[in-house]
Amino acid sequence: MNLNLDKSAWKRVALGDVAKHVTDRVDAETSGLERFLAGEHIPSNDLAITQWGIIGRDPIGPMFYKRFKPGHVLYVSRRSYLRKTAVPEFEGITGEKTFVLESRDESVLLQRFLPFVLSAEVFHSYAVANSRGSVNPYINWTELANYEFDLPPLDEQQCLADLLWAVERDRQASVAGVAAARVVLTQLRSDAFGTEGPCSTADELFDITIGRQRSPKHEVGEHLVPYLRSANVTFDGIDLSDVKQMNFTPDEQAKFRLESGDVLVSEGSASATAVGMPAVWRGELAGTVCFQNTLLRYRAIDGISLPGFVEHWCSWAFETGAFLRASSGTNIHHIGVKGASGMEVRRLTLEEQSRFLARAATATSAISAKSAAERASARLRDQLLDEIFGGAQ
Repeated sequence: MNLNLDKSAWKRVALGDVAKHVTDRVDAETSGLERFLAGEHIPSNDLAITQWGIIGRDPIGPMFYKRFKPGHVLYVSRRSYLRKTAVPEFEGITGEKTFVLESRDESVLLQRFLPFVLSAEVFHSYAVANSRGSVNPYINWTELANYEFDLPPLDEQQCLADLLWAVERDRQASVAGVAAARVVLTQLRSDAFGTEGPCSTADELFDITIGRQRSPKHEVGEHLVPYLRSANVTFDGIDLSDVKQMNFTPDEQAKFRLESGDVLVSEGSASATAVGMPAVWRGELAGTVCFQNTLLRYRAIDGISLPGFVEHWCSWAFETGAFLRASSGTNIHHIGVKGASGMEVRRLTLEEQSRFLARAATATSAISAKSAAERASARLRDQLLDEIFGGAQ
């Protein structure tokens, strides 16, 4: 989209000249307020707030004393590279490291235009460049107030804010659609795998193999091929941004080669939330691709299980913590082939698996469609912001 903006009447301003840092100090226990927002409650690249803490129920630090109101713009000054700018729809308390911002004069800067000033790529670049500290970098209000940008006349702010909020509402609707479809899918998986019925061990229903160990001697050879490791398995699927190579002999390639539909499961992790994280290999790279022993490969057994059934079971085992419960270790949790093979799986016939997959397909299709719509809205938002405020400098 090209807005063909005429910026000849726009004025260069400093953020601190048109917006102020609100420091309405209150006591959490006596304020009568219900909710508080910590840094983890404020999302990255998302103006909507869907999580919060409850005062009096959840742990709250002594430095949470700043009152915010609906429509205020919240900006987390710690680790500005996380891009945490949000607009609450409720009143509450936040911590000292979160700036509460409002327009000094709405005849100069519209409050509803302000969050987009702090969402532009050029602003994020400025905040990162002007942050202090290395371990937990932060930007203080003086540096933030000095940020300069071109401010449109009021009528143009209104039109641009209308457009940007329309795109943002569309993006948020897609996010809500994804969440709703995931609830349906979770329930379908629970009905299929979490209820009582005849069970088998996982190795009776799935072909489970752990990858080949990495070794310096395998870094060279005549049969170098790409291989995947735990770093390539993410919440968003297979990440191919950093794929390494290792020597696998022809016999080893036959054993460790990936086939489309294989499910790769993170075998171990120091983080309990990452143990058993699954991702499906769909042949994203041509040719032979193998895998390391930081991953377990789950593959359907012909005549016993269907690839889609394997995929959904692994996702269910991860989401419900079944993989974590099957792991052992203190600092690093490992599932291992033994732990994986001995897990109980509700045994379904191929016909029952097919019926489940048909029901699950509706939810997965909705998730895919809504996720694509959300990404499209996010791209459009970023393009508009770049055109209005300029790209990274």
